[in-house]
This record gives sequence, structure tokens and C-alpha cells, in this order.
Amino acid sequence: MLSMDDIKYIKRLYEKEDVSIREIMRRTGYHYETIKKYLELEDFNEPLYPPLIRPSLLDPLKPIIDEWLTADLTAPRKQRHTAKRIFERLQEEYPEQLEVKLRTVQAYVSEKKKELFHAQENKAKLPLYHPPGEAQVDFGHFSYFNNAGEMIDALKLTVSFPYSNKAYCQIFGGENQQCLLQGMKNIFEYIGKIPYRMVFDNLSTAVAHVGKGHERTLTEGFKRFCEHYKFEAAFCNSAAGWEKGNVENKVGYERRNMFVPIPTILDFSEFNRELLKRCDKDGNREHYVKELSINDLFQEELVEMLPLNSIPYEVFILETRITDNWAKCSFDGNRYSTSPQYNKQTIYLKVTSDTVIVMNEKYDVIVEHPRLYGKGRESMKWLPYLNLMSRKPMAMKYTSFYEELPDNWQKFLRNQDTDGKRKGLAALHTMLLKHDLHTASAALTYALDNGVHDADSILSAYRTITSPMQQLQPMQVQQLHKDIQDVPSFPVNNHKYDDLFTKG
Repeated sequence: MLSMDDIKYIKRLYEKEDVSIREIMRRTGYHYETIKKYLELEDFNEPLYPPLIRPSLLDPLKPIIDEWLTADLTAPRKQRHTAKRIFERLQEEYPEQLEVKLRTVQAYVSEKKKELFHAQENKAKLPLYHPPGEAQVDFGHFSYFNNAGEMIDALKLTVSFPYSNKAYCQIFGGENQQCLLQGMKNIFEYIGKIPYRMVFDNLSTAVAHVGKGHERTLTEGFKRFCEHYKFEAAFCNSAAGWEKGNVENKVGYERRNMFVPIPTILDFSEFNRELLKRCDKDGNREHYVKELSINDLFQEELVEMLPLNSIPYEVFILETRITDNWAKCSFDGNRYSTSPQYNKQTIYLKVTSDTVIVMNEKYDVIVEHPRLYGKGRESMKWLPYLNLMSRKPMAMKYTSFYEELPDNWQKFLRNQDTDGKRKGLAALHTMLLKHDLHTASAALTYALDNGVHDADSILSAYRTITSPMQQLQPMQVQQLHKDIQDVPSFPVNNHKYDDLFTKG
């Protein structure tokens, strides 16, 4: 597959500069079928290909090299390790483990130094004129109350349209690439159009490196998103937020008018849908200069915008992790449970703005978590662990899962012997595969009210309340007699059979 830069170059030559395919073949050296394929390509969703992990003979020594290079961060520039010096030290200190040549060490050291010593020091210049159809993008902070009454800090993504002074916003737990792209996607799909040009800060989620002048090295995921929706991304000079002053003002305006008093938010997705409607309602006011309503001016902008790609774009990243002894894995400073059978194994995380989906090597879903923001938090899904817990029922009371159970289940399991606990947990596992703890609690209450308390009876009660059979009205005996017709009796004569055998 061609790189996104090559694809964009081919499309620009053909669509913007009216260059023929034959001329593009001459300029790029690519085959006709290759160029035609990418000119017709509309779906830029990244395909899921399991990564090829090729172990290196240098792997056992990489942590040692990393330690030396990290220590160089505080060393004088002229007294830092070169790749040759690292190779010599490895020969001296780890001769039995060193199984590679100098070139392999040089390649790894070069890659690691780019990661450790990479700096963004240059600035770029961009025009400030924003005609109809352009947009500006920025994040801003706000606070809300959760269902426990705690005040939480979160992020708000705002997309503003300077020509009409229209703006839309969406809320997220963080400022990562998935939040940025998902917020824009939500707004694109709501308005049904795409701004042809969008101005951003130099967000690390979009810009991998700031070069000289207008030069930007964009992250691969952001480039893919831009190409899918076909808009042009422009970036401000570093530390020059006033270059997108419209969206800067909108971030504060929305916070004062849509988040005062401090809201209680239980569901971000539902709140985001409501925010889009509130932004439309806010657009009914008059523009501060043009003496027309903001919504009327925005209708003019929509005419200048690009059509929405009919192929949905799925916003996520795919990460590889190795679980620990408890079959848990870490992502972005937080821990997520998987399933006991995957301890010390490679798993894959499909991460969106609000979910972390744990998958095995075949991309089958193991468990799905809400994405955690902050550091040092943990999400535990107990369902995959119930089978293991049923084999070790006495350890159950030392888990947080026991505290999360409804009162009737806690009391039931507390009064059971070891075998009863084991069977009860197995029954609970069966119920939670399709329903929640509320249903399991109702099934237990139904069973106990009918005088039964063994695991099989609880499962029978569960199936009764979740798949009730149709109740038939009893038939009246008098009606039954009335409907049945009298059948005449027939006399039996076996002499004919006797005659038959006699003749034989």
C-alpha cells in the first residue's frame, strides 16, 4: 500500500491540477492500475492486520542500552554514548549475551535516540483569513459532577465557524487522538457536511513534529482521518493561540453558558447528543456584526463545505499488551482485567475515546471496559473470572466482586457450604452471560419465595422470569363435554380371523 503522502499527492495532481493518469504515471513511476485504484478509493479506515512480531537477538540487551541512553539525558552533550561505544561496552560487560554485529546495535541506538532526544523548536506561519466553510478547532477544560457527587475535570472539544460565528462542542475524558477525531466525526455527521479547511493548535495527537515554516509532520492516524473526509488541516504558529481567536472565544463562551451551573453528567454519549441540539438553539441569536442570525449565516457556509463521506470512519487505535499473573494489562497508566485463561499472554486492545475492548490474537472480544482517565485506576470485569472463582469459592469473600453483589446474593452465598458456593457461583455466571446483577437478584428472590434454594432451582427461576411461557386459559369441563360428539360403538367379531386361519 502506498503511503498517505503518496496517495494525497496522486489525488491532488488528478483532482486539483487536472493532470492525466498517464502523466501521473510518468511523474511517480507507479503502474496505471495502482494509480487508478487510489484515485477511486473512498474508504480510508485503517485495516486490522495482526502485527508481525519479529524477535531480535538484541532484545535481551535492549533494557540495558535504554538505561545507558536515558542516563545520557543529564550528561554533557560531548560525553554521551555513541552506538560504537555502546557496542564496545556490551562486548566488555555482556560478552556471552551479545550475539549481534555493530550494525544491529547502531540501528537500534539511532531509533532510541530519536525517541529520547526529539525536540520541537521551530515555528510556522499561517494565514488568518477564514472565508465561509472554514473551521477552527480547540480543546478546553470544564468540570462536572459524577453520580457520586464528586467534581471531576474533563475536556471539551469545540469546532467553530468564524464566518457565521457558529460552534459545536463535544465532551470527553481526555485530549488524546481518539477524543479529537471522535468529536470531529460526531459534528461532521450531525451537520452532514465537512469544512474544507480546519485550523488547529500543534496538538501532539495530530502533529508528530513541527518543522520550519509551514512544515508539519502529521501523525499517521490524523493523516488518515483528513484524507477520509478530504479536508485541509492547517496549524497555528507555536504558542500563538490568538491566530484562531474565534474558537478560543467560543471555548469560554460555551463554558459560561452551557456548563453553568456545574452539570451532573452520568452518560457522556447522551450529554453529547444533547449538546449538539443546544448549540443549534444557541445559533438562533443575531450575529454580533452582520445583523443576521447565526443559523442563517451558517446555512450559507454549508453550501461551501464538502459532502460527507458515505463510508463511516471508525476511530480507534490498536495496542499490543502482555498480561500479568492476574491476567490484567496496563494502558495509559491504568489497569484492565481480561480473563484468567489469558494470564502471561499477548492480547490486543482496541481503544476508542470511551472504551477499551480487549481481544485475543484472532481479534475475538474477551471483555469490554469503559476507558479510564487519570492514572493508577483499575477496571475489573468479574464475569470472565467467575468460573475460576467457582473453583476457589472460599477466596470469593476477599474480592471486591463480593461487595458488589446484591444483598440477597451475599446472604445466600454466605450461608452455603463449599459445594453450595461453587454451584451458586456457576449459576450466577450462567445468568450474567446474558443479563445483569439485577436480573440475577430477581431470580434468586423468585426461587427463595417458592421455597427452593439449590443452584438448579435458581437457574430454573431465572429462565422462568426471562423467558416466560405463554399461559393458557384452563378449559371448562362443561364446555369440553358440549363440544365432544358421541361416537357410535362397533361390535367386535373375531370369527372371520378364525375362518382365515382354518382355511390356511
